[in-house]
Amino acid sequence: MKSVDLKSFSICNPSARLLCRTLAVSALMLGLSAIPASAEDNGCSNATLKGDYAYAVSGSATIPPAGFVAILGRIALDGKGSFTGSVNGSIAGIVILKDVAVTGSYRIASDCTGTLTTDYPAFTAHWSVVLVEGAGGQRRADLVETDAETVGTGTVSPMKIGCDPHRD
Repeated sequence: MKSVDLKSFSICNPSARLLCRTLAVSALMLGLSAIPASAEDNGCSNATLKGDYAYAVSGSATIPPAGFVAILGRIALDGKGSFTGSVNGSIAGIVILKDVAVTGSYRIASDCTGTLTTDYPAFTAHWSVVLVEGAGGQRRADLVETDAETVGTGTVSPMKIGCDPHRD
């Protein structure tokens, strides 16, 4: 068996140091390229959501009254981060919301993500939001609830008032 001179593999060897530096710089550059770029500016802001919208959410509540949740209504977003509206809804098949006034707030980042909070008379729901292209070029908000012990998804979609197809 032939022995190998370990000094040639030593970190003190000049060629080994060069190789280590090259590998370290390469690994650093590879690692930096995997870091995501800052959030892309897609031109979104609170002003992106302004006007009349249909508010539809569904899911399940695990706290009493536990069961399937369905809520539908109309909200008016002010383009500045606040909204008001009216909803109807049920939990576990029992209608508990009938033309109930709701208020809330929202924050939209330039990358078209954000948050929305809905204040109902008896509870508050918090949502994570992603804006997507909606009807007529307006943006629609897709929602997922972020509160503990609940599972919910929904949409806030632009709507036209009235049934006249020629009306804008």
